[in-house]
Amino acid sequence: MKTTAYAFIFFFFFATWISCGKKSAGTTQDQNESDSLITITQAQFDAMGMALGVPQQVTFRETVKVNGRVVASVNGQAQITSRVSGTVKSIHREIGDYVPAGSVICSIESNDYITLQEEYNAVSNSYRMAKANYERLSALYRDSIASKKDFQMAESAFKSIAAQYEALTQRLNLLKADAKEIENGKIFSILPIRAPIGGYVTQINCVIGEYVTPEKTLMTLVDIDKVYLQLNVYEKDIAALAVGQKVEFYNPNNPDSIYSAQLSKIGKAIDPEKKSIVCIADILSPRKSDFVNDMYVEAQIITGERQAVGLPEEAVVKVGEEYRVYALQEKKGDNYLFKSVKVSVGEQSSQNIELTGDVPQGQLLVRGVYSMP
Repeated sequence: MKTTAYAFIFFFFFATWISCGKKSAGTTQDQNESDSLITITQAQFDAMGMALGVPQQVTFRETVKVNGRVVASVNGQAQITSRVSGTVKSIHREIGDYVPAGSVICSIESNDYITLQEEYNAVSNSYRMAKANYERLSALYRDSIASKKDFQMAESAFKSIAAQYEALTQRLNLLKADAKEIENGKIFSILPIRAPIGGYVTQINCVIGEYVTPEKTLMTLVDIDKVYLQLNVYEKDIAALAVGQKVEFYNPNNPDSIYSAQLSKIGKAIDPEKKSIVCIADILSPRKSDFVNDMYVEAQIITGERQAVGLPEEAVVKVGEEYRVYALQEKKGDNYLFKSVKVSVGEQSSQNIELTGDVPQGQLLVRGVYSMP
């Protein structure tokens, strides 16, 4: 009887111990699961500007990153010189001024200009006399009154002086001088220098009173409406390029202002030192006044686009070598319960990041992630 009673008591306590052990293990597991969740109150959610979202199909671009400069085209820049030697009399423009084509930008006081006009006047008088004599002898020769010899001499003299007259006329035309007024006896000592193109003054290389020669550059003009992008593309990226591809570029000092261009020319020679080629892109942005000649830019040439599942870039955080997102597990009253979930990522753009492999289902925290504890 005693043995049976002892056995019963032992069995009772053993069963009770096993039951308590199972209950304790279950309680610990529930506690661990609870501890792995992050609780955010509604007040915290609102204060930290958090938002929920789901993975969506987004467009990812394949790009080639390059650098380059904004450069004026060959028809969009001009170096101003004087075609005659003389002294700078006046300067009518300052650096940064816009100059319409044909307007006077400075003036030169020149003895050479006076001499040219005097020579033109003398040749002009000789030309008129030679022409009248040639026409008179030509008529007489046709009527067999003048000899052939006299006619030929008059013809030769006229052609010679006509060539000189035409040459001097062209020289005055190059100076934008009024040949007719000079022919009527007016002599000018000051030569106005006019802008050959419309543009902004970027350099002034003369001062009033300075003696200048035709080799001296007086001013430099740049037409901002005729600028383009000159991009340096590395040899390894050449195969991905094609005329017509879109280009986005910006000044590193103002990265928020992004401008558009289109690839128009691909270089055919590689710089042996830089291992790159020069490509040209036409600027499409209407506000070309934002640019200056030779301005450094950073750009990306868009070589392709594809659709993939992604999230806003701020929804994914990097922890060590892993990428993680916060998945909403449950909402209890005013509390949000999130769980940190490991994800695999692919391409990244300025706004989105691609999710590869197993994509988490349900709602994820897409804004305010960096405020998570």
